[in-house]
Amino acid sequence: MPSPPYVALGDSYAAGVGGGDKRSECWRAVEGYPVLVARSLGLDLSYQACIGTTIGNVERDQLAALGPETTHVTLTVGGNDVGFVPVLIECAKPSWMSDPGPLLDEALTVLRTRFPERLAALLASIRERAPDAQVAVTAYPVLFNGEDCNALTFFSPHEMRRIEEGVDELADVIGTAARGAGLGLVDPRGDFEGHAICDPQEWLNGASWPLEGSYHPNSLGHAAYARLVTTAFGGEVGELGPGSDIRIVEGSARRGDAPTFRLPDLLSPQSLEGARRHGLDPDHVARLAHEERHEELQQLDRALRARLRQ
Repeated sequence: MPSPPYVALGDSYAAGVGGGDKRSECWRAVEGYPVLVARSLGLDLSYQACIGTTIGNVERDQLAALGPETTHVTLTVGGNDVGFVPVLIECAKPSWMSDPGPLLDEALTVLRTRFPERLAALLASIRERAPDAQVAVTAYPVLFNGEDCNALTFFSPHEMRRIEEGVDELADVIGTAARGAGLGLVDPRGDFEGHAICDPQEWLNGASWPLEGSYHPNSLGHAAYARLVTTAFGGEVGELGPGSDIRIVEGSARRGDAPTFRLPDLLSPQSLEGARRHGLDPDHVARLAHEERHEELQQLDRALRARLRQ
């Protein structure tokens, strides 16, 4: 049987995480944007994308699916290379647990130094292996609208602004690399505007269950990605719902190397010792956490942040 003409490469955003049920160790939800694109274009799909993927993981586990017969390729990668998940984990902690500033600085350093060259090399490999394919390289949407409405996380306005600036800079770097390789860029930021976490109609999950789906597109977000990619390929957006009209061939089930999101443990030594160090009563913090008094924990965090700014 011939290889599918459409190959979907990349990380958890391309593997449908957040938008549908897990189907393998790599996730690969049938509601993920590559499946929706394949159905709109009427193309069989080689579903290679996998949760936790970095550029190195694409090179190791996914590129072998490409060949002269490949007609369409999508790629979503980069967030894990610059440490996006560790940044989210640190920023989700209350101010007495963590100072994510150095980690944010480190992520930007990687983005500005090592990442562009590595991405350019990956795009060259894709073009070499699939010389006649249309290739759509996607960026990432902005996650936040300036508000953290989730009870179990503690993102500050400053941290959300820095994350937004990082997403914007990452999109610029991805766009520069794609244009330099003569490939198409799909930038979802404009379409996702007004649909961030805590907006009235969210296209992205905040902290959610299962935790791996946190800070990923939900089903509406994956459908939006699919519309953008389908249009970039010159196709018409058709039926995006479930169906059996295409063949899906899954790649290796070897997960990528990057971590997945986790919530802050407010009863951990890091939390209780941090509370004591910042002049808070650790027994009071522990009691609020045990009793799930989230609003009071949020108030403690806001008060401490205000004091630290003085």
